[in-house]
Amino acid sequence: MSRPRITTPHACLHFGIAQRDATPPVGIFHRFWGAANHDVATGVHRPVRVMATAFGDNSDPQNCSVLVTSDHCLLRPTDMARMRQAVVAAYPGISDSRLTFSFGHSHSAGHICSERANQPGGDMIASYLDTLQERTLEAVRDATETLTPARALFAHTDCDMAAHRDFQDPSDDQFVCGFNPANNWAFPVHVVRMRSMEGQDLGSLVTYPCHPTTLAWENTLISPDYIGAMRETIESGTGAPCQFLLAPCGDIGPRHGFVGDVSVADSNGTRVGHAALAAWHSLDHSEGDFAYQGPVLSGATLGEWRFQGWAADKTPLSHERFHVPLAYRTDLRDIESIESELRDWEQQSQNANASKPDRAGTARAMAERCRREWERVAPLPPGDSYPLQVDILRCGDADIVLVEGEPYHQLQRDLQDAFPDREIIVGVLSDGSRCSYLPTEDSFNKPLYQVQVSLLAAGCLERLRDAIIQRLSTSC
Repeated sequence: MSRPRITTPHACLHFGIAQRDATPPVGIFHRFWGAANHDVATGVHRPVRVMATAFGDNSDPQNCSVLVTSDHCLLRPTDMARMRQAVVAAYPGISDSRLTFSFGHSHSAGHICSERANQPGGDMIASYLDTLQERTLEAVRDATETLTPARALFAHTDCDMAAHRDFQDPSDDQFVCGFNPANNWAFPVHVVRMRSMEGQDLGSLVTYPCHPTTLAWENTLISPDYIGAMRETIESGTGAPCQFLLAPCGDIGPRHGFVGDVSVADSNGTRVGHAALAAWHSLDHSEGDFAYQGPVLSGATLGEWRFQGWAADKTPLSHERFHVPLAYRTDLRDIESIESELRDWEQQSQNANASKPDRAGTARAMAERCRREWERVAPLPPGDSYPLQVDILRCGDADIVLVEGEPYHQLQRDLQDAFPDREIIVGVLSDGSRCSYLPTEDSFNKPLYQVQVSLLAAGCLERLRDAIIQRLSTSC
């Protein structure tokens, strides 16, 4: 049956956006890869950015929700808590429950964990974290002070720069974390185009599910990875700032990645940027619903369609935060065992460096694995379950769902399938990643990296999905 009317997803709200350059200094601790031979950053590929957007309901715009994003991989819990406390203290009008952080997750933006201060270049981390905090406060201030009546328009398309990354090595059947051509999925690029009520473009929010791991152990430059070129492509085409939000991609990475060549990161970002621009331009002339007007007699009988103009929109903007208790794995190691193994690997690495430097790689890489395991396990809340944080920002015909950790892409697919008539935009690494990866339940039957480093029990992704669907269904 023919459809005589196509709805244009939109929301009316107040909107503000601001950005700051927050590039770490050259020489700071940079090593994010166990396979890397370098420790400190030797230069800058592209600037690292921190951005803030403010979303206010038209009836009370000053009671706004604020989303802060950074190109960094993440902040560890102590540093994250300090950042959050600084913003809340500086701006008492911003409710802690309506302040959300998210990370672009570049593995080349610098390893800025304060607990890495004893590493080469680690003496720069504390002062840089102060700078990052200062830039964040500035961005939040500008975003909230420039709140403007706006209309958000929503669109999406696909881009195949990303690919599934659980590949089974044909030589020995082990699973490696890399391009898997067997799963030929389409990955969505979501675009939120913000316009003033006079039609001026104010900014955009773009999401894509792909680990920023184009650049890996061979790269020694500070970089936002593909996000930098993606953002530049979009901003040069729209004339307005673009905020990036990483979508669920626990099992997704670049088709062409793990390289040292920064031109590959730029190419990857340009591909995503052009896909986003295509979706952005699909909204150029949107003015309300697109409706069939009837037949027009000409050389052929033509069907005329017109935009009908915007009807009065009084849909309120809402922000809900809740926590989903998810069980821990029962086989997590205790801190003492991790620290003991770390000391052993560090000693082996030092001995290898002293005798045969070319054989230091395995011990060095394994020591790094132990440090990361310690960083994952040490800050976990006590008890049998983890209180995973979820924020839902309901904007007219769309829902922006922000979750902690690194869930598999299936979360986004399932949420969109559950609500086919709404735009479901999902962002991850909300306040960081204390809970680590959330693989699908069937993934726990395979020896995968994401499963090996996960902290929560099998089935937690599905329980998280069901809890979000229940909340979205209740608020519909």
